Amino acid sequence: MRADDNMEDLACKRVRTDPLVFVFPSNHRLAAQAAVAPEDIVDETFYLPSKSAPAVRRVVLEYFHRAGIDLKPDHEVHNVVHAISMITSTHAVMLLPAYTARYLPDTITTRPVQGEAPTLDLVIAYHKANKSPILMLLLSRVGRLATAPA
Repeated sequence: MRADDNMEDLACKRVRTDPLVFVFPSNHRLAAQAAVAPEDIVDETFYLPSKSAPAVRRVVLEYFHRAGIDLKPDHEVHNVVHAISMITSTHAVMLLPAYTARYLPDTITTRPVQGEAPTLDLVIAYHKANKSPILMLLLSRVGRLATAPA
């Protein structure tokens, strides 16, 4: 889960922090680069995460704002499967959390952001009033779970 501003009754514990990476077709011109700068995608078809992923959307918009890029996304995507479909069919570019690379087909690749990459925290959210022993055990072991081999 990604932390959101509208979570007043919930507490969050960070599991890990993921950098965002540029995602595009493997035969895209940007695939020849070791890293991609925000200005490299100005004339590209670019997709933005939709409001159904508010934390990712906010990080992407803030990143381009800080870079001085007036982002004009062509479409919005609702999830990773939708992103894969749209990127493949339209030869588009997106900025997504790095963990999504494990779900991508060989026809899509990723490149790191040149310079300081935007990041997104993955969190466990729970109701503040919940003091169950099982929850407390889970929260005490989050760090070990996050670093365990897949």
